[in-house]
Amino acid sequence: MKLLFSGFRAAVLFTLLNTPLQAANLIDIYKQAADNDPVILAARAQQQANSEIVPQSRSTLLPSISLTANTQTIDREFSGGSNSDERFNSNGYGAQLTQPLFRADRWFTLNAAKATKKQALALYKNAQQELILRVATAYFNVLRAEDNLTAAVARETAFGQQLEQANERFRVGLIAATDVYEAQAGFDLAKVERISSLEARHNSVATLQSLTNQSYSSVDSLDKNMPVTSPSPIALTDWVELALANNPQLLATKHQLNSAKQAMRAEKSGHLPTIDAKASYSHSEEGGTSFLGNESDTKVFALELTLPLFEGGNRNSKVREARYRHEKARQDYENSYRQTREQIQTQHRTVTTDVLRVKARQAALKSSESALEATEGGYQVGTRNIVDVLQAQNNSFNARRDYSNAIYDYLINLLTLKRIAGNLSEEDLSTINQWLTIDTDATS
Repeated sequence: MKLLFSGFRAAVLFTLLNTPLQAANLIDIYKQAADNDPVILAARAQQQANSEIVPQSRSTLLPSISLTANTQTIDREFSGGSNSDERFNSNGYGAQLTQPLFRADRWFTLNAAKATKKQALALYKNAQQELILRVATAYFNVLRAEDNLTAAVARETAFGQQLEQANERFRVGLIAATDVYEAQAGFDLAKVERISSLEARHNSVATLQSLTNQSYSSVDSLDKNMPVTSPSPIALTDWVELALANNPQLLATKHQLNSAKQAMRAEKSGHLPTIDAKASYSHSEEGGTSFLGNESDTKVFALELTLPLFEGGNRNSKVREARYRHEKARQDYENSYRQTREQIQTQHRTVTTDVLRVKARQAALKSSESALEATEGGYQVGTRNIVDVLQAQNNSFNARRDYSNAIYDYLINLLTLKRIAGNLSEEDLSTINQWLTIDTDATS
């Protein structure tokens, strides 16, 4: 039976490592995701595109120069069959400079564009922090799946050994057939769990690979002796202040509100007059005997004032539309403000509870291992039956799995807390990366 399970484990490793892949740690994968994840690349392009709104809006306040040129051939025919019919060329060129002097709507539009640029930057920062969290979550889910698979294989191996022992004891008449059935049932259930764990492991690896478009032979394991401490600062009020001041999603809605306010002012200022300074020069030449040829140069310097009086109600409608959009932006900001405050409070409690949960799971693991050792000893002397042993083994495996899951949950929830607070960075991954160790068994 031991050879059977050794062969099975080798088959599992062959399945996972059947192609020449690379090993990686958390920082390696994050850097690859930053270069290859389509979500962050799309967010970067969106931010860059929205940044172009500012120079576009500013250009409407700067001078504009245009050049024109024309040429035409004219055939002139006179009635009465005169021999004075003629063909001649007419051409000209010119230039015009326009400088807006008073365009209130364009100034407000520029201010709105600046707010939109800040909003885009905040959304990109949020996407960056989301990438850090997505990478960490995917990475720890791979480690979680690997731990669960290792535990499932160990459980199946242990239950297989118990089944062997039960069959031997039954053959010599030391136990009843019911103990064999119990051992067989435990072994079959362990096999099902191992199959499910293997599938979960493949799925978790696929999720990680989708972030980086890379394949991995293994990822570094987490040292379970890493410190599990309360979030710093400890006080909830400090985290609430951090989140309300730095949460990028909240900042984005704040800039969106300012942009909507400036856009509303721009529409209202559409009722105001506009003043432009203009300077132009043109030169024209025209032939033909009727005019004995004509050549002229024209220079114009002007101030042009335009006062909109009536546009069929279009301007009033646009003002109302802008007012409604401003109100929507205001409500969006209020909603984001409340959600951020609620999320940071909830997440802070979650992380604080995780610290206690990890310590409790660690104590439960030690207790379950001691109980298993005592139960196996009792089974050897006949004071415990096979059901007691299987139950004790189940408890031990479950305790180890729950302890590992509690640590992964703590790390993910801690990073989520920092993301809500708006101060999640690559340095947080570097701190965790120091507690990763190369899994020599998986890579050999």
